[in-house]
Parts: sequence; structure tokens; C-alpha cells
Amino acid sequence: MLEGVTGERFRRRGVTQAVAGLGLLAWVVVVAAVVETGNPPVLVATAASGGLVCLCVLAGGLVAARVADAAAAARVRHVFVVLEGTALALFFPFYWFASGVEPVGEPGAFALGVVLVLAVPVVIALVLALRSSLAVHRFVVGEFGPLVPDSAAPAVVPRIRALGTLLVVAGAVLSVAVVVLALVSPSQWALLEVFGLVVTLTPVVLGLSLVRVEDVYSARRRNVGAYVVVPAAAGYAAAKLASIGGSSGMLFGALVFGAIVLLVGANLVVREFTGEWDRSWRAASRGRPS
Repeated sequence: MLEGVTGERFRRRGVTQAVAGLGLLAWVVVVAAVVETGNPPVLVATAASGGLVCLCVLAGGLVAARVADAAAAARVRHVFVVLEGTALALFFPFYWFASGVEPVGEPGAFALGVVLVLAVPVVIALVLALRSSLAVHRFVVGEFGPLVPDSAAPAVVPRIRALGTLLVVAGAVLSVAVVVLALVSPSQWALLEVFGLVVTLTPVVLGLSLVRVEDVYSARRRNVGAYVVVPAAAGYAAAKLASIGGSSGMLFGALVFGAIVLLVGANLVVREFTGEWDRSWRAASRGRPS
């Protein structure tokens, strides 16, 4: 077991996380209830998406508080992975909606103060969600060894390639939908829709990279996490079209969000298949006396 990690300590960490998640959620709700903005629906959407990120932390803490030992942690480890991915995916619409919050009486301006006050708890919640997933992984690996032993590595290569194929197909469908939407939309939206097309094509590019992997080690070198950064460039476009485009704008936002879900899910799945987080365990094992 990794030094310092015990069932009791993990449970205490879970209780602390649950309390923190509840506090962060209350922070978001109170701010959304008391501040005034020029576009209240956008503020509500911002607070709702941010509150869901905080709920992921609260849920993870409640689950961790019931973990008695490493065996119990192993049974619920995937819950933390799902909560991590959910929090990361939901952070993007929070960012989009937040970029559209306007001050009272100043249409088109950016309510920086309100957004910063809302962003602080949501960013903290996102970090806590990521750290809790890493903590349970270390707890399990410290007790039972790497999740992907070297002997099992060849068996996961076909799965990674299948994931790549899925990303290519799904990303292509989303990209075609964005192109069709662009053809029937006003011409002044063209530049915004180009950003959306870049995001929906990103899963295709990642998928083409994954279908060519030869082993687990080459899959690790693909740096899948870097592809999640790309959708950040579409934040303004998604928020702008969703606010001015009516149903077409909402459809555009849904297509872009679908691409983000694909990228976040691919990042987590590849990490699980390749045992990316197991490498620290292997490095520590090499340093132990035999």
C-alpha cells in the first residue's frame, strides 16, 4: 500500500470532500440568487452548470466516506472516474455560459466580477474531482498493484483501436451536422460555426491517431489529454450562437458539447486501458528493495 493511505484516512478525506462540495454548491447558489445581471437566464445557466460540477464533488465525497478498505475502493473506483469525467465535461458549458454574462444596463459587456465570484468555487470543485479520482486510484494500486499489468498490455491494443474507430465515426457525424447547420444558417454566423467544426473534427483527428497505435506504450505517447484543450477555443462561439441563434444556436451548442463528451470520455478510457496512472507505482516499485 502507498505510504500514508489507509481506509480510515480515505474515509476522513471523503467526509471533508463532501462538506467542501456542499459548501461550494451553496456558494454558487447564493451568488446566483443575490447578484443582478443584464441577462438573468444566462446567469441561471452558468450557475446550474457550475452547481453540477460542485455536485460531482459532493457525490464523490459521500461515496468515499463509505469506503472501508482498498477492496471497497476497488469496487467503486469507476464511480470516481465517471464523476471526474462528468465534472470536466460540465466545466465547458459553465465556461461558455459564463462568457456571456452581462452587467445590468450594459448589453454586450462582460460581467467580470460576477463571473470571477462564480468561477472560484467551480474551479475548486473541478480540482477536487480530479484529485479524488487520483487518490482512489493510488489507494487501489498501492494495495493490489497496477490495473494494467505488463502481461495484459497487448490485450488492450484492439480495444484502443476500436475506440479510435468509434471516435472517427461519431466525430464525422457531428461534423456533418455542423456543416449542414452552417448551410441553413445566416451567413454572419459562418466564423462562429468554423470554431464549432474545429471542435467536432477533433475527435476524428484523435481517433485516426488511436487506430494506428501498435502497443500500449505508443498509446501513452499520443497525449490524449491535450486534445481536450482544443474545445476551449470554441467557448465564445458556442455561447454567442446559443444566445442569438434560437433553436439553431442551441443545436450548435449541443453538437459541440457532444464532441467534448467524446474527447473527455476518450481521455479517461485511454488512461484506463493503458494504465497511465500506474506508471508512478512501477517507478516506486523499482526503488523498493527486493
